[in-house]
Amino acid sequence: MDAYLGSLPGHGVENVRRPLINTMNLADLLPTSTIWTGSDGAPCPMYPPLAPALMHCVTHGATPFRLNLHVRDLGHTFMFGPTGAGKSTHLGIIAAQLRRYAGMSIFAFDKGMSMYPLAAAIRAQTGGSSGKHFTVAADDERLAFCPLQFLETKGDRAWAMEWIDTILALNGLDTSAAQRNEIGNAILSLHSSGGRTLSEFSVTIQDEAIRDAIRQYTVDGAMGHLLDAEEDGLSLSDFTVFEIEELMNLGEKYALPVLLYLFRRIERALHGQPAVIILDEAWLMLGHPAFRAKIREWLKVLRKANCLVLMATQSLSDAVNSGILDVIVESTATKVFLPNIYARDEDTAALYRRMGLNARQIEILATAIPKRQYYYVSENGRRLYDLALGPLALAFVGAADKESVATIKHLEAKFGHGWVNEWLQGRGLNLSEYGVAA
Repeated sequence: MDAYLGSLPGHGVENVRRPLINTMNLADLLPTSTIWTGSDGAPCPMYPPLAPALMHCVTHGATPFRLNLHVRDLGHTFMFGPTGAGKSTHLGIIAAQLRRYAGMSIFAFDKGMSMYPLAAAIRAQTGGSSGKHFTVAADDERLAFCPLQFLETKGDRAWAMEWIDTILALNGLDTSAAQRNEIGNAILSLHSSGGRTLSEFSVTIQDEAIRDAIRQYTVDGAMGHLLDAEEDGLSLSDFTVFEIEELMNLGEKYALPVLLYLFRRIERALHGQPAVIILDEAWLMLGHPAFRAKIREWLKVLRKANCLVLMATQSLSDAVNSGILDVIVESTATKVFLPNIYARDEDTAALYRRMGLNARQIEILATAIPKRQYYYVSENGRRLYDLALGPLALAFVGAADKESVATIKHLEAKFGHGWVNEWLQGRGLNLSEYGVAA
């Protein structure tokens, strides 16, 4: 019997021969697979040496998961999730964590004031030098722009011509070659004379059709208070948020010129330092050819400028119908999907499959916990993870409701940069308990 049992796998006691095996044979028998936990350092070679991972999350069994957006030097990321699944909270904590990298510049286009608490906290921390927040086109916002202020170089003048041409196209005027030449001459004349406002451009241009279309963007029209300033009121910081909900409500004819100018200012602020452009509710910007062209351009060229683009949307169908889905899929190194109980539905599942997900991954999204779990996909691996945020983090990235924002504004007005302590005390928190000086 012992001889028989000794011939069976796993019966070492009865195996009287007990042949010796070397360590290579032993290694073949040992289980060597484990849960993928991400890279412990930032993969981007253009980041500072020994830069840590973006943030630490948890995955199955409370196993640590190190979240990075970059795959090598490409960090463009696409985040999709239905309303109420935790998208704004995740964007907020990513923006906060990005500040751990020296020299990082963050530019966020927000909708719904979700990043206001974080921006206000950074403003308090830095004494107002960072954390700038602009509610573009709001009734109580005094911000005004001078889009033609930069005309020194040929590139500046070419951008100004293209910007004017876009305004005319939005107003139904397809410019002829002769009209474009006249626009160029007017821009050059402004540069020579030191002019910089749209009103001065309107006076300089001789074409009546162009002048009539431009008039509504001057002080004589509806948008003059925003686009016809003599001095530009926009100053960027290393953390700048643009709240664009009010702006987008104006319609593309008025919103698009403003956004294109903001994009231009951001591009001028990129000098090779680590940077990120966050586009929350990107579906608002995928509906117009000019927006799509700009996003397509960014995805292709900003990698070389050490800048990543993080797009988030609650409407995957808008991305699919935008005409640049292939560019989004190919140019975004990382995709982050939020839980969606309707992921199994035929039409929704088809959209996910176009984004590269298989049946098992779609099932994971359908059963994941909203506002808690997120699904990471890149060529490095795939992982369902939990942000595991505590009450201190949620006080700044999870407090975007109107009541909380109003409370923070009131505390800012009353206590200045000391509002943070008052805000946390109202939530039963104290910075000293976290090892931070109050």
